[in-house]
Amino acid sequence: MLEYCVWHTIAGDVEKLRERQLGMALFSRLPGYDTSSDPIVRMAASEIRKRLAQFYDVAGENVQVRISLPPGSYLVEFRFPELTVPAVGLLSEDHEPVLQETEVIAPPHRDTPEPSAPIAAAPQRSWRIRPAVLLWTVGFLLLCGFLGYRQWNRPNLPALWREGLEGAGGQVILVVGQVPTHEVPQGTDADSPLLTDIFRANRFISMEAASSSITICSMLSRANLNCLLKPAASVDLSNVQKRPAIFVGAYNNPWTLRIAAPLPYRFGPLSCKCIVEAKSAQAVGEVDFSISRNKILTDYSILVRFHSEITDGPAWVIAGVGPMSTEAAAEFASSAKSSQELLALAPKGWNGGNVEAVLATDVVNGIPGHTRIMRTAFW
Repeated sequence: MLEYCVWHTIAGDVEKLRERQLGMALFSRLPGYDTSSDPIVRMAASEIRKRLAQFYDVAGENVQVRISLPPGSYLVEFRFPELTVPAVGLLSEDHEPVLQETEVIAPPHRDTPEPSAPIAAAPQRSWRIRPAVLLWTVGFLLLCGFLGYRQWNRPNLPALWREGLEGAGGQVILVVGQVPTHEVPQGTDADSPLLTDIFRANRFISMEAASSSITICSMLSRANLNCLLKPAASVDLSNVQKRPAIFVGAYNNPWTLRIAAPLPYRFGPLSCKCIVEAKSAQAVGEVDFSISRNKILTDYSILVRFHSEITDGPAWVIAGVGPMSTEAAAEFASSAKSSQELLALAPKGWNGGNVEAVLATDVVNGIPGHTRIMRTAFW
C-alpha cells in the first residue's frame, strides 16, 4: 500500500488515492463497498504510520528522505534534510482532495566571511608527561572503550527473547501463516497432509500475519538480527531444525498447530476455534466466527517460548484464535514492559526455561485493543 501511494502521489493520480479506490485496488473490495463498516484501508494506513515511525526511530538521521502518510490523507509527504516538501494534496473532511502547491525551502544563503586580522599566537608551555601517568591514562581509555563497545553491541531485546537468541548467528526464521485456497473441511486434524495442501497452492500471506511479522522483525532488527520470512507451506523440518524459529498464526499455519500440540495450552480442533488447557481438556478461550467480525468483543492468543522436541531448538509461538489477537500478541511479545510483566509471574525456583501465556484481547469494531494475561505456565 505504501508503494502504491508513493507512486500515485508522485504521478499526481489523486483520484486513485481515495479510500474506496484503495480498497478496490489493494484489498479486493467490490465497488461501492461500505467503508464505514469495513475500515481495512484506514487500518492499513495506521499500521504504515506506526511502522514508518519505528523505522525512522532506528534509522535516525542517516536517511536522505523521510516518507510519511499524514492522518486523514493517502497522499504521501516527503521531507529531506534541510528541505521541506509538503504533500501535493490533502483530503478535506468529506474526503475530497484539495491540491496544494509543492514548495521547497532552500537553506539560508550565507555570505563568505571576510578574513580577519591575524591574531598573535600565545606563548606555548612545555609539558612533560611521566611514563607511568601516560600508561595509566591509555589503559583507562582502553577499558572505557571496551566497556562502551560491550554496552553498544549488547542485544536490545525484551527479556522474553534473550534466552535462545544468543547463538542465533544473526538470522532468525519466521514461519508465517497463509491465506487458504479454500475452506478447511470440518474435522481436519492438525497433522493431516490435507491441511498443508490447502495452503501450499497459495503463496500469499494474510495482512494480519504480515503486520505481526513486521512487528517482530522490527524488534529483532534493533538487536542486529535478520528475519527470514517463509510461508508455512514451504517449510520443512530442515529449515527449522536446531535453530531459533518463530511461528506466527494458528489456524492458518499447520506448523503452529503441530508445534503447540504438546504444550500446557494448545489450540483446539478446527471446529472449535479455541484454546484448550491440556490438563483439563477444557476451552479457556473461544471465539465464535459465525458472527460478524465487528460483533466479536474478545479474541484469544497463545504466546510461548520453549525448547521444541520437534525442531530440537528454541521456538516461539505467536498465534491467535482470530487474526486480531495474532497482531495483539505480536505487539505484546515485542514490548519490553509486557515481557517483564509476564516473567514477573514466574514461580520461585523457575530457572528461565519454558514459559507460556494465554492472552485475551479486547476487540472494538474488528480492531484489537488492550491485551491482558489470562493464564500462564512455567516449566
